[in-house]
Amino acid sequence: MGKGGMSQGEGSKVEEENMAAWLVGLNTLKIQPFPLPSLGPHDVRVRMKAVGICGSDVHYLKTMRCADFIVKEPMVIGHECVGIIEEVGEEVKHLVVGDQVALEPGISCWRCNLCKEG
Repeated sequence: MGKGGMSQGEGSKVEEENMAAWLVGLNTLKIQPFPLPSLGPHDVRVRMKAVGICGSDVHYLKTMRCADFIVKEPMVIGHECVGIIEEVGEEVKHLVVGDQVALEPGISCWRCNLCKEG
């Protein structure tokens, strides 16, 4: 999954969907559902309150690439975001429901398959 994609976490069963901005072609975005995985023991679910579009997202939109990464299939963009913790996995000790958070997708958890694969 490319930059901007959501992690599958440790769970695998999809329970609900969220709407997301999908880059589907040059200068083409579509708002479409994104399946949300079930919560794993080290995961949290965040209710998004705001999502920004940064320079890398603009590069993807205008050129279908950013640096060495080339978009070859539809990809969710918009990764600078803030929200409120809605649910926590049983092993999460540093966050509680109701905490306000800013997400930094550039910091890996090194637990999920996507992080382990690089």
